[in-house]
Amino acid sequence: MLVSLAMSLLVPKVLGVTEFGYWQLFLFYGGYVGFFHFGLNDGVYLLNGGKTRQEIDGASITSQFLVGLFFQFVIALGIGLAAFFCEEGSRRFVWVAVALYLLLANASSYLGYVFQSLNETRLFSYSSMLDRLAFLVPLIVLIAIHCDDFGPYVVLFLASRAVCLLFCLVKARDILRSGLLRPSAAVQDCLESIRVGVKLMLANIASMLILGVMRFAIDARWGIDSFGEISFALSMVNFFLTFISQVAMVLFPALRRASDNEQASFFRGLDDALSLLLPIVYGFCYPIILVLSLWLPQYTGTMHYFVFLLPICVFDSKMNLLGTTYFKVLRMEKTLLCVNVATVVASGAGVLVGVFLLESVEVTLAAAVVAIVGRSLASEVIVARRLGGAISPMSFVEVGLTVAFVTLTFCFGSPVACAVYWFLYACYLFAYRQKVRHYALRLRSRQI
Repeated sequence: MLVSLAMSLLVPKVLGVTEFGYWQLFLFYGGYVGFFHFGLNDGVYLLNGGKTRQEIDGASITSQFLVGLFFQFVIALGIGLAAFFCEEGSRRFVWVAVALYLLLANASSYLGYVFQSLNETRLFSYSSMLDRLAFLVPLIVLIAIHCDDFGPYVVLFLASRAVCLLFCLVKARDILRSGLLRPSAAVQDCLESIRVGVKLMLANIASMLILGVMRFAIDARWGIDSFGEISFALSMVNFFLTFISQVAMVLFPALRRASDNEQASFFRGLDDALSLLLPIVYGFCYPIILVLSLWLPQYTGTMHYFVFLLPICVFDSKMNLLGTTYFKVLRMEKTLLCVNVATVVASGAGVLVGVFLLESVEVTLAAAVVAIVGRSLASEVIVARRLGGAISPMSFVEVGLTVAFVTLTFCFGSPVACAVYWFLYACYLFAYRQKVRHYALRLRSRQI
């Protein structure tokens, strides 16, 4: 979170709008390299979830790793060669960097998924922290010398992921020394993992495309500067969502080992706790906008986008913890894929109207918010029914608070809207004061 915050607040302070746009373009494209393992990593994760190092087939894990690495090298080579047909030098550099990142990220991700499936989440956490720290130290140096070229940032970002991969290789050396399967058997195991994991991989890609379609369209319609401005606003939300996604990864192996009753009980408790806690972020919208405007005055014109992005933060967090995690635990990857694809279609329709018909970023963001809120509610309903219950009415009150927050901000401006919203949120907590007291006591006794 600290590194992501530094990347969101300090890098745009040094880079110009255009250079920051190319930096964000690299991060944006790099976010989709997971598509090119074709679900292999997800399949290994799902098939081995809940096992121990002694129980997994080390030879199969190693063989699949090498087969996957070979095919991704071929794809990366193709992307690198295709990049030289790009006329714009900065974009050519971005594509070559993405090709290198594809190899480093998918290889380290494979081993990271193995650690998570074995419930060795501490190793995965260490690899993530090492990756971020290896980038943070030189990042501070670049910022201190006011390096205003995005290229060195990209090179150091790749180097930090190489350090992460090396750490993972060392910590998985006992597994990687387990021998190899015959090539035909290795390919067969890969195909089986891909068959299991492809739906989850496509669901993850579809989840990214909910906002990704909008960013592609903005880059194509208004250019790199507008893309950078929108990406800056999104980066302020993404660092929190990244943290939430890591929490969700930790929950998965633990919930796989839990009984049906324990899974249902945890779902209900977490649903209510999140509904009480997450809406508090709306009350900090005005202070956030004020501080960011003073720190980065060149982005002042984009600050009103936070009115749309904070609801995304709230409902994407619930989706990661309650929806995506439980879909994986209950092996409902196909349902997750259908939900995410439907949301992408809805978001895409909003992009067509907002970007190309009305030429309004606000309409585009509003459409994305509606799609994401709908996805969260639909997922809660599906999972709750599967667990033998019903969605909490607090979730619908949470939607009401979101509508009130957006409406108040646009009608009265941030200071008045902030004061009124805090009053509404206080009323919300008072109405559910018994649940607030219940979870406060559980938190105090470390039972939640």
